[in-house]
Amino acid sequence: MIDRILPDLYRITLPMPFRLRHVHVYALLHDGRVALFDTGMNIPETYKVLDEALAAIGRATKDIDRIFLTHMHADHCGIAGRIQEISGAAVYLSAPDDARLQYNSRHEELIERARDFYLPQGLPLKAMDNLVKLMAVFRKATIPFRVERPLAPHDTFALGARTVEVIAAPGHTAGQMCFYFPGDGILLAGDHILPDITPNLSPDIFRPEYRPLKSFLESLGAVRDLPVRTVWPAHGDPFPDLARRVDEIRGHHAERTQLIVEALQGREKTAFEVSRILFGEDLPEFDQFLALNETYVHIVELMDIGRVTADEQDGLVRYRPA
Repeated sequence: MIDRILPDLYRITLPMPFRLRHVHVYALLHDGRVALFDTGMNIPETYKVLDEALAAIGRATKDIDRIFLTHMHADHCGIAGRIQEISGAAVYLSAPDDARLQYNSRHEELIERARDFYLPQGLPLKAMDNLVKLMAVFRKATIPFRVERPLAPHDTFALGARTVEVIAAPGHTAGQMCFYFPGDGILLAGDHILPDITPNLSPDIFRPEYRPLKSFLESLGAVRDLPVRTVWPAHGDPFPDLARRVDEIRGHHAERTQLIVEALQGREKTAFEVSRILFGEDLPEFDQFLALNETYVHIVELMDIGRVTADEQDGLVRYRPA
């Protein structure tokens, strides 16, 4: 599916085999070529839908000369390598997310680090084994690519008659970027700001000092007052009121933080036990992993301000109010 945003800017909706079912990528026509913002994941349906969408606007994969990636997750960068092979496109990605991609390619180390982190947080062994299998699947969902040069905050690119500014938006990943069209009041928001859900926030097991929730809330503040007329996200429908949505998301995370404080009353608990109080006990195994991530990043901030403390007993980290 393809939708026209401006005479030279299009949204292309690509399929995904997950609950979200889709990811939006964006194509900007310039100087007879195409700049693509995100790519979709490496599944056969992606290639078919992308080719058909480009053909509908008189272009083809070979016309893509630049690929700007919001972040390193497979649904956003999965076929960048394939497009690069076909067209020679230059790929742009932030340095932190490029580094994380390289870490993820060290599969055995990734598994070892994941076990060392998630099992002490209380993730059941069965869910951990399922996560290891999913890591192998996600590894195949991204084709390797070469980064032309790292994206940096406030980089600007002239693409035909339009200027695109790079906006740092760490949180969902350490190096996520949004793309801002100041002359048109358009923000391509990636997964940073979504209309109906909030992006999953996960610890970085290769960089334990990274604080996803703190980074996310700070970068929400950095974009809140941009003169944006329309936010175009990677999932869901476009929406007009950026400041209102930012405030809603801030309120959501403040409420979740308070729920965690309440859940920790009584006996001390692992992060996984707290996540079951917050998100329920009947989640599929992958959702158990996501719920644990969300819970853990909030606990980290509560520990930083002295409201929660932790002890390790019998190989498990347990938390309690300070």
